[in-house]
Amino acid sequence: MPGFEEEKLAAWKRLWEDLHIGYLDEDILDVLVEFFLRPRSFTKSSCSGRITVLDSPYPWAKDESMTVFKKHGPVSVDEVEDVLSRSFAYRLWLSVQGPIYHVYVADEEEAREVLAAAREAGFKHSGVMVLGEPMLLELRTGVRGDLLLATRPGGRLLDRSGLEEAVRVANEVLAQGKERNRRLLEALRKRRPPRLWEPALAKARELGLL
Repeated sequence: MPGFEEEKLAAWKRLWEDLHIGYLDEDILDVLVEFFLRPRSFTKSSCSGRITVLDSPYPWAKDESMTVFKKHGPVSVDEVEDVLSRSFAYRLWLSVQGPIYHVYVADEEEAREVLAAAREAGFKHSGVMVLGEPMLLELRTGVRGDLLLATRPGGRLLDRSGLEEAVRVANEVLAQGKERNRRLLEALRKRRPPRLWEPALAKARELGLL
């Protein structure tokens, strides 16, 4: 089994590979680097917040759910109209989710520091997901919104005017989640340890984060 440092180095390399191929949410790159600067933390599979359209019986259903549209920034009415013009199997839901971070920490003391920063920033549904070596934390906000757009066999539920209002509110909710990312960065910077993780220092300076 690899040790904490080896796992962190592998995750650090994967971060830049994901950025290169366009898989990474670039608007939280500064937050992710901030986690890596901490010697006893690193992240994997984090999301800055997103708007999706789901083809699903319920927005929380997993096994029967299919994401038919996804965007990590504001959406337009025409983008949602395009989805509504296609066939679907169950129901179409417009869903907004706030940011989620999966943070691996080396010990309980680091877990307490990270969770304190998260709760200060509005990630009120944060906690320990896995007790182990390393320990896995999930940082999650309460920011979320789900709206039923269409059903079978009834079809779409909103006219153009109603859809415009729904999209406006969805973008507003997304912005609330993005603001939590900014607050998390500030809370982490306030808690920077005196010694930072050496492999991340040069990149952080290059990006103007130090």
